[in-house]
Amino acid sequence: MYIKGFRNFEEIELCLTNRNVIFGLNDIGKTNFLGGLRFLLDRDFRKHGFIDTDFFNRKIDSEIIITLEVNIEDENNEDNKKIYTAMKGAIPSDAKVVFFQLKAKYNPETLRGEPELFWGAEINNLDAIPSNQSFYEIDKLFNVVYIDSSIKMDNEFRRYTKEILRADTSLDETERKRVYLHIANLNKSIGKLKSIKNFESDLVKEYKKFRDEKNLRITIKSEIELSNLHSKLTPYILNEDSETYPTGGDGRKKILAYTLLALENRRNEDKKINIFLIEELENHLHRSMQIALSYQLFSDGIFKYLFITTHSSLIVSQMDNVNLIKLFKDKKIKAKSYTYVVPDDYKMVKQKLNENLSEAIFADVVLLVEGPSEKILFERILREKHERYESFGGYILQVDGIDFSEYYKVLSNLGIKVIVKTDNDLKLNKKKRECNLLGLNRGLSLVGFPNKTNKSGVDANKYENDPEYKKTLQRGIYEIDHSADFHDLRSKSVYISCIDLENDLYEIIPKQMDLLAKNNNSKKTGIDYLQSAKMINMIQLCKTLNSRQCSSIYNHENFGCLKELIESCSQ
Repeated sequence: MYIKGFRNFEEIELCLTNRNVIFGLNDIGKTNFLGGLRFLLDRDFRKHGFIDTDFFNRKIDSEIIITLEVNIEDENNEDNKKIYTAMKGAIPSDAKVVFFQLKAKYNPETLRGEPELFWGAEINNLDAIPSNQSFYEIDKLFNVVYIDSSIKMDNEFRRYTKEILRADTSLDETERKRVYLHIANLNKSIGKLKSIKNFESDLVKEYKKFRDEKNLRITIKSEIELSNLHSKLTPYILNEDSETYPTGGDGRKKILAYTLLALENRRNEDKKINIFLIEELENHLHRSMQIALSYQLFSDGIFKYLFITTHSSLIVSQMDNVNLIKLFKDKKIKAKSYTYVVPDDYKMVKQKLNENLSEAIFADVVLLVEGPSEKILFERILREKHERYESFGGYILQVDGIDFSEYYKVLSNLGIKVIVKTDNDLKLNKKKRECNLLGLNRGLSLVGFPNKTNKSGVDANKYENDPEYKKTLQRGIYEIDHSADFHDLRSKSVYISCIDLENDLYEIIPKQMDLLAKNNNSKKTGIDYLQSAKMINMIQLCKTLNSRQCSSIYNHENFGCLKELIESCSQ
């Protein structure tokens, strides 16, 4: 999609897919992006034209251009058939893509920007879309369903039931007469109520004070009719524990409103192509309701063409095969997009992968760490050094056994700065007497550098039985064999320990770690004690750290990832 000169978009171009999630800071242009789509595809939104503030920086001598490219390569797709049928004559029979374009110039006489619509298969050779006043042929093709965060269930329910009753032809003549008779009797009974009669009398007396007319009568009649019954219908949700459960809460009202819109447009999807534009539907919804909506949005076929803005990680918790679009400002509004599909290897742990990822995509800088020990330690240090780092766009994400590359790929493609802290892991091959440089190659792969060959000449027996032998190998790899590679990785924001987290920490606070082991009646060293029950013992250690020790860790080169995180957040 390409937008030029519209609201806060001087010029922006981004790739779209069928399902798109748009996110970014407040006032970055998420609503304006949806507004561009509505001007292009929604007649009711477009027909009033553009006002001066719709033009970028109110430059009314410039032109607004909004262009949408649609792939129609799949000939068996029913929606593609609808597009081809509607555009027949405007595109060749072998067209693979089509373009829909809106252009608008400001008219100083009408004080409006008057939209003109075009379509075709060649962007530089588009035809004007046939129209009748403000109605274009494209309006027969698309049904834009716009849902904002202030949606009202009562309004949606009355509108929907009105359409249902208006279209109801199921009543035969006998049934219709019976309904009319009941309504007539009800109206008559209401008119005879004592309170109504007293009210009529009071009105006459008060009226005559203004104008005394002879034989004046005022009567109040109930005018319930079959055609306005929709205004008298009220939905109730039945519950096993009570007779009725009123839809009184904001959450239930919103869910029911979404249900009505889905039901209404499910009836229409054979006629038009439904496109859902949804803004911040998480408002007033409990987390369980947000998760339920996430399941529905990313699994229900009715939402196959979806544009949604959100600030909630729960709304995207069930995402799969979705285009993530991050809007950000760098002198002018820009965007990064990435088509995210849950890898086959992680289908069984999709919830875990998405839970972590859906939090991180809202950040500006993400520090990836291996597990809870790192996260606990780093959060303790940052509480001391920069407690509000998350409010400045920082985030620490533990990968919990999921490949670093999955997170790194998605986040970096969205323009999010990614910092990595990991161990210098090795993997022994006993038969070949060599070690795979697992940690180093993990880092090299992340930044697109070629992997290094295995470390040869390894004594397999010592490797398995002598911990110090393995540590010596790791130090040699880190300090001698591949020191330049580790240095290059740090320049790419990938920090690999000489050995691992606990050994990095021991270089800075050895007495504190040994004392922790001793106080817990352990004969192990501080390193071994921490590694014996990583998360629990790390929590214990963090409780003993004072401000001076946190500063020592923060400023040490072993933990340069923390300083880079904070410095990046401050930019």
